[in-house]
Amino acid sequence: MRSLVSRINSYYDGLSKSDQKISDFLIDNIDTAARLSIQDFATAINVSTATISRYAKKIGFDSFQELKLAIHATERKQDDDFFSELSMDDSYKDILIKSLSSNISSLDATLHLVSENDLKRTMDILLSAQTVGFFGLGGSNTIANLAFHKFIRMPLRTVYHQDFHYQQMLATKMDVNDCAFVISHTGRNKDTMRIVEILKKRGVPIIGITSFANSPLALAADVALVSVSEEISFRPEAVASTVSQISLLDAIFMMYGIRTQDTTENTIKNIRETIKESRL
Repeated sequence: MRSLVSRINSYYDGLSKSDQKISDFLIDNIDTAARLSIQDFATAINVSTATISRYAKKIGFDSFQELKLAIHATERKQDDDFFSELSMDDSYKDILIKSLSSNISSLDATLHLVSENDLKRTMDILLSAQTVGFFGLGGSNTIANLAFHKFIRMPLRTVYHQDFHYQQMLATKMDVNDCAFVISHTGRNKDTMRIVEILKKRGVPIIGITSFANSPLALAADVALVSVSEEISFRPEAVASTVSQISLLDAIFMMYGIRTQDTTENTIKNIRETIKESRL
């Protein structure tokens, strides 16, 4: 159930009122929705069948039938509450299980939402770039730093800075021959969008990583990679999305390494030898 509901939630804020009405109906009736025809849907929600068809495409399906297959494949498990809510009565091991299970759920939902085409477009941009920049503010800054730490091992010029003003300067120095990863959970942060504005003015291809498919960042990016997360007690979804976003960047790092193996191996070897010399 989680991957479909998470997909719906990731598009929710950018949908029209009628489309949000469809989303609400689906989430509330996920157990029985698979048995409804498109006419049944339209009647129950008081919208047209054409609106239902357009809605399916807006949330990433090719047709209403494909959406129905996703609903049909969804099963509500009796232990859903166990894995999504924390209690004062939980043991420490219970909390660990629930936390890790939430991360697994987030990763699974992200896996189903990111397409092969999204990854191909990302790699086409990255493999053509002379410099890659990593940009993010707040919690996303930590993720950008981790990505920078990984990609600095590659034979690719890599830039990053934790300060917003420095990030603006770095963005200004980039051009069409480079690319930028811009990371934001909501995709709506004003300062993050200021960096996006600078990058677009310079013609820099942008790979956006966000949890909301209709966010300003997702719409402005050349490629939007949507990471899915769900909020649980004592833990905001922005924290949960961190796991998916780091995992996405890990996978992209591996994809780039495989595609540039001939030059990458020597760079990684040299870095390892340098680091080894600093150890006691």
